[in-house]
Amino acid sequence: MTAQEEVAIVDVPKRKRAGLEWILEESFEGWYLMHSKRTLRDIELVRAAMSTGKAVGLVMLKTLGKGVGYVYYIAVAKANRKRGIGKILLEDALRHFKASSLEEVFASVEEDNEPSEALFASEGFTRTSFGEVSKKHGSLHALNMYREMLVVPGEVLLRRTIT
Repeated sequence: MTAQEEVAIVDVPKRKRAGLEWILEESFEGWYLMHSKRTLRDIELVRAAMSTGKAVGLVMLKTLGKGVGYVYYIAVAKANRKRGIGKILLEDALRHFKASSLEEVFASVEEDNEPSEALFASEGFTRTSFGEVSKKHGSLHALNMYREMLVVPGEVLLRRTIT
């Protein structure tokens, strides 16, 4: 049985999100852990990967403005890594954004996090820069998007067009 066959993706209402914090604690540390927990509480959409009735991963999504989405965090429980769950969550996020008529999606990863960058690259994301985003969206809008995305030094911004 593949992960695809045994994993269901569900929306997680705000009142049930605290039950997912353990996945974040297994996945992040320091500033990223603190920010991911705060984002989990406040973000507009959290989707969880469920296997045998238990959450095994999650993704946090937000619409940044007209036609633009952002993948804040993808986290998978340690015991369930290397089974394609992160890819399933990212594919689901892209389907959600497409169904919402968004035209492009951004994500950011730590510069040295090769596995995360490879996951996003496998779904067509490429590195971009503030300058490139500014050319397309204008400097002020790009600055506002960066503020919402909270891209910090040491991270690379990734972008994908939705077709």
